[in-house]
Amino acid sequence: MELKHIKHIFREYDIRGLIDLEITDDFVYSLAHALSQLFLEAGQNRILLGYDTRKNSAHYHNILAKTFAENGLHVISLGMIPSPCLYFAVHYLQIKAGVIVTASHNPSQYNGFKIWLNECTINKQEILSLYEKITKLSLTKNKQNIQKGFIGYHDIQTSYTQKVLENIPHLNCKVVIDGANGSAGNLCVDIFRKAGAKVIPLFCDEQENFSNHEPDPTNPKNLKTLCQKIMQEQADYGIALDGDGDRVVLVDNNGRILKSDELMSIFIHHYCKTMNNPLFLLDVKCSQELIKEIIQKNGKYVLCPTGHAILKRNMIQTQAIFGGEFSGHFFHADNWYKTDDGILTAIRAIAILQNNNNSLTHYPNWLQNKSFFSSDEIKIPCPENLKQEKLQIIIQLIENKYSPQAQIIKIDGIRVLLENAWFLVRISNTSPTFTLRFEANEKEVFEKLQNEIIQLVQENI
Repeated sequence: MELKHIKHIFREYDIRGLIDLEITDDFVYSLAHALSQLFLEAGQNRILLGYDTRKNSAHYHNILAKTFAENGLHVISLGMIPSPCLYFAVHYLQIKAGVIVTASHNPSQYNGFKIWLNECTINKQEILSLYEKITKLSLTKNKQNIQKGFIGYHDIQTSYTQKVLENIPHLNCKVVIDGANGSAGNLCVDIFRKAGAKVIPLFCDEQENFSNHEPDPTNPKNLKTLCQKIMQEQADYGIALDGDGDRVVLVDNNGRILKSDELMSIFIHHYCKTMNNPLFLLDVKCSQELIKEIIQKNGKYVLCPTGHAILKRNMIQTQAIFGGEFSGHFFHADNWYKTDDGILTAIRAIAILQNNNNSLTHYPNWLQNKSFFSSDEIKIPCPENLKQEKLQIIIQLIENKYSPQAQIIKIDGIRVLLENAWFLVRISNTSPTFTLRFEANEKEVFEKLQNEIIQLVQENI
């Protein structure tokens, strides 16, 4: 199959592209055959399969299921589910292979596939091996001697709900849950109601076109209605999920949107209080203030490249109790499976706050410092085929300028630590952009640094 024109959809952590232009029925059919090879070569003949709310997701699920069965694989369909339910099912049912049809937080014109094999979602090398398998695929092979597999169905959401609610106290609070019309909203509402919370659902009906806003909770413009609803209902918390429920953003009762590293502070306080020297995983976009907090509380940390698949693998390979990245993925090892889960993160964070008679307005402590300035993630467009080349040029320019007086970390782009400030320049693994972050203890330093580095990047793209 000719795939050169869409090689870019085989991304760092998953496969994701435009419906009907890049993700077509023929492509899904070929992918299903390549995945069959991958799973059988790994000794897996039972496959978990789910899908999200997007256009064609159920249709692509059906193509995958039929083709898997034709290739002798036994398919257990989980139906429409959020991605964390697939991750839970892998462990709960002890079936170490799975696919969910989803494009996560992307706009409605996208679809894609997240793939689990053995202990984790597959990595970049395995995704590229799928690309190679598809390009070499021959579908003329005689399959008369292959015994067909079965296609069955399993309701995983009941077991998932019971597990999430383990050790969660009765919640005496009012929450607004923005499901972004994705696959996690209704399940999140049900779980919080079972925990005792008063829930106001917002955009929790499932829609293929996400008509109310894009399913990306890290973009503040997508949370305007949620913030208004919190104030209108005098709710204690707002919860914003992405399209497939593996990411979450929390909002306090004043409509303040917590950055992801600010939300991590809740778990860092909790585990540093209840454990000796707990280990945390953070991605390179996280605040230096968060790192200081971990050190001050006698915790330990490992800084990781950005990416939910990368953090999943590091959670498995280390003794970390908790991990988080700035894009809203949070990973739990405490009575969980070291996977990312938006619903679990939200209910555990609120339970921790309730147990300590705190609210989101108290976290994190460093926000009380009025001389602390922090940017959101800043995105600068760059053609996909030029990102790596341009990054190396920009890294060299930044090193030449800052290396004498700064600590430089190059595990994912370049993170530069100055005396009272830091910044990050890296390329996105999911879009044709550079991503930047800045923090400083003085407004003048913050603005000057931000202007200089943005200009440097723009001039060299």
